[in-house]
Amino acid sequence: MATEELATSNLPRPGPEAGRVIDLIVKVTVVLAAILYGCGFLVVSIHQYSYGLVETNPFRPRMLAAGIWFLGFILVPFLLVIEGRTIKSSSPGREVWLRRRSTGFFFSSVSCFWLGMILGTAFDFQIDTGPKWPSTGTIFLTMAVSAALVTAGQWERFPRWLAVLASLAFGGLLIFCGVRDLISYHGKSAASVALWFIGLSFFASSEMQSRSWRFQAGNWIQSFALSITAIGAFSSLYYPQIKPSWGGGAPVPATIYFTKDSLVLPGRSVPAKILDETDNGYYIVGGDDKKATFIPRSEVAMVYYSDDVSGPFVAKTK
Repeated sequence: MATEELATSNLPRPGPEAGRVIDLIVKVTVVLAAILYGCGFLVVSIHQYSYGLVETNPFRPRMLAAGIWFLGFILVPFLLVIEGRTIKSSSPGREVWLRRRSTGFFFSSVSCFWLGMILGTAFDFQIDTGPKWPSTGTIFLTMAVSAALVTAGQWERFPRWLAVLASLAFGGLLIFCGVRDLISYHGKSAASVALWFIGLSFFASSEMQSRSWRFQAGNWIQSFALSITAIGAFSSLYYPQIKPSWGGGAPVPATIYFTKDSLVLPGRSVPAKILDETDNGYYIVGGDDKKATFIPRSEVAMVYYSDDVSGPFVAKTK
């Protein structure tokens, strides 16, 4: 018995270090959740206000999803710049090539381009008439040729100006496509998504070069202004294009069937896009509407979540 008590007393017990680690984890989790929720609430509120909605339920999962998307769009460019700065080479010549601005600009543009292509699967890029030039094949061909020339730039006898020109050609083409799509097609393209990451990568690189990245009381005004600008741009340009199945703000295509006693369209159906749904009814947009229309639940007999005008099988069954 005494042996068992002695063995129990010799077991390791959690010390003050473990308690401090747990306390730190809890505090970091709470702060991170508050930041995600706060950013998400602002993003959703700005997005819905652009359609005229003033009723926002703050306790919804979409707030957290919007915050995750926004912070991801902010942190990824900074991570790209940090990763690019940490790349080293044992060869002095290659190290000099890696530190050239043209090399960094090209690889940053390529990374942003692939990010736009990958994230395009989560975006609702559905437009009837898209840009005719340049095609996706042209962009890939330009990227391949530019990659060959930029890679050859590490050779001593290779003209450096040619590598710089190749880097500017691909990056300029990508920026041109992104700006054009933002202006003409409301950001409905992978190039416009890549433009966001290119712009923030430039900002992150310049900030890391000009600042020591230590908190200073005099910088909070600039940081606050930049944060509000980023939230506004993301809320109006990118969040409305993210599919709702991915936690985004793109409207859900549906067919609204009205009751026979409805004051709107009695006994009829109308294809629309549901922007938001509350306990009181539906906020919908249709056609070229810039503002949402509220339909009370008492006016709706059925909602078919599809833009198929033929309707569901229950509407066809007699």
